[in-house]
This record gives sequence, C-alpha cells and structure tokens, in this order.
Amino acid sequence: MINGVGKQQTNGFTIVELLIVVVVIAILAAITIVSYNGIQNQANDAAIKSELSQNVKLVMNAANTTGLNYSTAAVMDGTGTTLKFNNSRYRVVSYCTNGSEFALAAETKSAKKYSIKSGDVATNNDTIDSFLPCSSLGISAAQTTYLNLPSTCANEGGTCNFTGTATVVYGSVANGSFNRKVNLTSTVACNNTTFGDPASGLTKSCYVFPN
Repeated sequence: MINGVGKQQTNGFTIVELLIVVVVIAILAAITIVSYNGIQNQANDAAIKSELSQNVKLVMNAANTTGLNYSTAAVMDGTGTTLKFNNSRYRVVSYCTNGSEFALAAETKSAKKYSIKSGDVATNNDTIDSFLPCSSLGISAAQTTYLNLPSTCANEGGTCNFTGTATVVYGSVANGSFNRKVNLTSTVACNNTTFGDPASGLTKSCYVFPN
C-alpha cells in the first residue's frame, strides 16, 4: 500500500510488542512448571506416606505372627513380614522400637523427612532425627535399625574411609542396635570409643550414609 506521501507502509510487530509476547510466554511457562512440580511433589508425598503405612501393617502382622511384640527380630527375620521400600527415593529408612511401641522413619534424597508411629498415620515431619527417630517421637529406651543399610565400611576395630561428608552408623545387624554420628569426614575409627557401644558382646560394623 502507498501512503499519502508516496512511501510504502509495512505491517508487522514492533520490538516492544515482541518483547511483551516473550515475557507473557515466559510467565505462562513458569506457572506451568511450578504447577507441574507441585503436582509431582504431592504425588511423591502421597506415595511415601502410603509406603510407610503399608509397612506398619507388615510390622504389626510380624508381631502378631511371632509374638515378639514389635521387636527388631520379629521385623527383620522375615518370619512374619518382609518390609519393602523403594530405596531409590530415600537416603535412609529406619525402624525403632522399645518392644511396646515402634516407629518407621524415612528421609528422602532431597532431605524431606517422614515418620509413622504404631497406631498413627504417616506424616511429613522435617524436625525428626531420621537416624534415631524414636527419641524424636517420644519413644524411650528404643533400639534402631536401618532398612536400607549400605555395605560395610569397616568392621569393629578397623578404619572407615570415605570421601565427602556423611552420617556413619555403628552397630550390630544381629540385634539391630546402632549408634550414629553425623557430618563425619574422610577417616573414622570404627570402635566403641568413637560411637559408644550399642550392642555389648556382639560383633559390630560401620556403615556410611553420604550427606
């Protein structure tokens, strides 16, 4: 089209208009990503709570089957139950009991923590100590064991070597009794002097859970 002064007029978008479109698209994309992440987190949260609840039922079944009243032996010997967790989600999954009460706890690899006590429902609880959950949940005089125990780092009297920073647990698989120390680095003496004696008279080992 020729305008009144003999110049051809070209229709199109200005730089400002293009910038506005780009900004609007970016905002919509950000909203979509946030919404998707929120839905994904909710789904993961629900899956973990369901997993904990199902395993509590298995613990109670083990106690009823063996008559051992929630003891670690009843849960870990496979007589009445085999606890199952999707370990790819978790940094640590722990079980603790004093014989009359018990708790399961889990800490995800993103440091989100969950717990469930006997007779309760699973909740997200980032204030608990996921390595020694019973004391955090008001269950006294409890032993703690780990359901995703890594390979032995060192046996009692040896030296545990690893890179980075980690929580190291020390104890006996035979009776499911462990102590732990957090934020250790590089080299750790695997003995009662370092950790205290969680299982007197039993052979103990060290296990590393990287931070």
